[in-house]
Amino acid sequence: MKKFTRSLIILSAVLIILSCLWNYFLPHHHSPHSIYIIFYFFISTAVIHRFLIKANTQSPQNFVRGYMMFTGLKLLLNLMVIIFYIVINRSQAIVFILTFLILYFIFLVFEIISLQKALKENK
Repeated sequence: MKKFTRSLIILSAVLIILSCLWNYFLPHHHSPHSIYIIFYFFISTAVIHRFLIKANTQSPQNFVRGYMMFTGLKLLLNLMVIIFYIVINRSQAIVFILTFLILYFIFLVFEIISLQKALKENK
């Protein structure tokens, strides 16, 4: 678990640095809320990872149910965040959605790789 937390912090820090650099060099094509999006994914990834590892220690069936449930809930929550932002700020909606989706896929790949490693270690 400590290894996962350290890796998640490093990934988030690198993404924040890249976001700041992107904002500095291309301010017109940057979402001003990208750092908040990174924190959002940091928290959601950490919480989901913890619950999935806990569910895996109980039984493999609980892990599968938990994974499907959290994936569905996360997808709905992400969709609600995007719709909420579009309603609030239409002028920057495209940049926000693209930033959100890019970060979503980065954190999704990180989450899958981390879960695979954690599940291999628990065998």
